[in-house]
Amino acid sequence: MNETIGFAQPWVLAFLAVLIPMIAFDIFGKQGKRARLLSGGLKNKLFISSFFFKLFVACAIIALAGPRWGYAPARADNRRGLDIVFAIDLSRSMDILDVPGANNTEVSRLERALALAKEAVAAAPGSRHAVAIGKGSAVLAIPLTWSYETVLAFLEELDSASITGWGTNLEALVMAAAGAFHASFLTRQTIILISDGEATLGDFSNALNYSARRDISVIAVAVGSDEGRPAGTASTAGHISSRDAAVMRNAAEQTGGIYIDGNASDAAAVLAAHLSSLSGGFAPAAHSLQQERRSMFVIIAVAIYAMSKFAPMAPARRKQWAK
Repeated sequence: MNETIGFAQPWVLAFLAVLIPMIAFDIFGKQGKRARLLSGGLKNKLFISSFFFKLFVACAIIALAGPRWGYAPARADNRRGLDIVFAIDLSRSMDILDVPGANNTEVSRLERALALAKEAVAAAPGSRHAVAIGKGSAVLAIPLTWSYETVLAFLEELDSASITGWGTNLEALVMAAAGAFHASFLTRQTIILISDGEATLGDFSNALNYSARRDISVIAVAVGSDEGRPAGTASTAGHISSRDAAVMRNAAEQTGGIYIDGNASDAAAVLAAHLSSLSGGFAPAAHSLQQERRSMFVIIAVAIYAMSKFAPMAPARRKQWAK
């Protein structure tokens, strides 16, 4: 099993750079000059206190970034049946023609997404289906229903103009999809997220954490070219829109789902096979979830801060306290 370290919000680690000016100030600033004038005991106390404070700041920042490593088996899954919610990205980038089609042609990302969604519905006719759509905001367009014909008819008419807005908010899209489920449902619950992975709004990790806590797996189907194509609109002139496979992979890994290359010729077959394995009655979960270690760094940060308060005092100060 892969033991690599990951972070729920890796951008937070950029704040570790604040340690550089703090260290420079200790060495070259007024505090550094003052420390060089102190006696040995006071100098040691100041140095140790400053050192522990920097460790405290570093651990606090790492905790905020949400470190994860190591895997543990998911708890046994004894639910029967399968509920599927399609979360379909309708942002403008999904209209870009950069997905291989038949006879050496190219189709839009959205056209490929809808084709895969239709094949998934046909592959799991005994499941309940729902559809969420989104751009900068998202809605649950069709609640869970046994009528797969209704879902297919909706997918047939769906296009990028079906919802207004700008940008891409994958957090809102997945949260809208998750809203179709209820804790009382004794079924396996999965979201099929079909997108190019480009997110310009929201915090996607919030929706993934929510889904993971509620045992909702995300099957991430990534469409679009990795090299990218111009967005092709006046408001996005000069912007090259490319598939962000890393974002989609992380969505699958964090929720116990799978990642599927939506451009691949066997994408529909892989998706159908996975749905079939999920809907096969009673069975133990076959996935492991990466473990969050945020609390470990919170505890370490608190311990370090406490230690900084007990830094050794100068002998003269200890004698004064003894009196």
